[in-house]
Amino acid sequence: MRRGFRDGTADASGGNAVRCAPCDGDYDAAFAKFFCFPSWAPGEPCEVVQNIFVMLHGDYDEHFNFAKFGRMLNLPLTCIWSLGGTFDERGRTGRPKSDELDERRWMVSELEGADAPTRASQLAHASSAVRRALRTLRDERGWDLNRVHLFGFSDGGTVALDVAARMTGTERLGGCAVVAAAALEPASYERCDEAPTPVILIAGTRDAVVPAESVRETAAALVRRNPGCGAEVHEFDKEHAMVKSQPEAEALMRFWSKTLTLPRSNASDYGEDVIEVTSQSEHLY
Repeated sequence: MRRGFRDGTADASGGNAVRCAPCDGDYDAAFAKFFCFPSWAPGEPCEVVQNIFVMLHGDYDEHFNFAKFGRMLNLPLTCIWSLGGTFDERGRTGRPKSDELDERRWMVSELEGADAPTRASQLAHASSAVRRALRTLRDERGWDLNRVHLFGFSDGGTVALDVAARMTGTERLGGCAVVAAAALEPASYERCDEAPTPVILIAGTRDAVVPAESVRETAAALVRRNPGCGAEVHEFDKEHAMVKSQPEAEALMRFWSKTLTLPRSNASDYGEDVIEVTSQSEHLY
């Protein structure tokens, strides 16, 4: 990982991604069909970019904010694709009108009166859209799905978990990391004997929106379904929030150090400002 990434500012150029991925808004109809506001549509695999980091934001957030976070992480040989939720603030599909906000969402919340069947239906819609888009990456751009990595926060994390649970075997992804997120119906997971997508879950012990207990239940259900997914849970003293501390960042970096495709093995190959991250690492800063 890059030194001091948590204190750094996002690189507006997109870092390595700009060499193999178009700029904001320059995406083809195959992706626009599923999402209103992709930040990038990744290009074909090349020597510079080996991984795609697909980011799914939380409720009422904007994909641009998550694109900035992804660029700040500055993962090696990795480009960012930050997707806007499939619904607008009123739970409608499609682009907003010019006089409406751009805030996107994946599901309408329970606090707004959405019952369990409605949220389950909206989750299925969003998960299906993400999976179709990822398959388009494979079929039309030549990307191996095991080089695609999901990251989701809150409702975006719920979508990421559903996508990861369904993409196994020849469709397994490189990994899925979620923060403050849990499955809607973890007990519904059935046994899967195909190779699973590895998962890590970050939980807040003071999170009143997605309690740590529901995160643990999700992880346990995923492991019962297929122990190979790992589904490790890391709990931190925080409320419902994105990555906020060094220990959280360390847990995520250790996970990605195991799952990202990195042809070169030495940190020094990437520059003097890079620190080697392994499962034995204690200090990253």
